[in-house]
This record gives sequence, structure tokens and C-alpha cells, in this order.
Amino acid sequence: MKLSNKTYDVLKWIALVALNAVGVCYKTLSLIWALPYGEEIMATCAALALCIGALIGVSTAQYQAEKAAEAELRESDGAAYPDEEDEI
Repeated sequence: MKLSNKTYDVLKWIALVALNAVGVCYKTLSLIWALPYGEEIMATCAALALCIGALIGVSTAQYQAEKAAEAELRESDGAAYPDEEDEI
């Protein structure tokens, strides 16, 4: 599965920051204001963050493997290829 850079960045932010912040915030507020399901909501946020993190980790590993295979192919071919960033 290929993700665009923007999608990757958004998912990474959700997994690393947003879900954890929401979970801890709700858990804290549930203790102060006696809101229901504090532990459950915090655990759900942590589980979702872990799942998203694992999925984008798999995507990153696949991307890196593709890039390594391309580089190896270029080296074995012996032809000169312009860098992707270079304008032709």
C-alpha cells in the first residue's frame, strides 16, 4: 500500500500525538469530573495509536525496500540515471 507524503504525515501525527493526547486528557478529566469510561477510552486511544503506527511502519518498510531494489537495479545496470529530484 502506497501512501502519499501528506497522508503519511497526517497518520503519523494522529498516531504519535493526537490519539495519545486525547486519551490522557479524557482519562484525567474523567478522574476530576467523574466522567464514565476513562480507562476504556484511554486504552482504546492507545490501541488505535498502536495499530496506526504499525500500519504506517509496514508502509515505510515496503517503501524502503522498493527504493533499495531500485538502487540495486541501477547499480547493476551500469547506466547513469538522473536523480528523481533533478530536472531533465
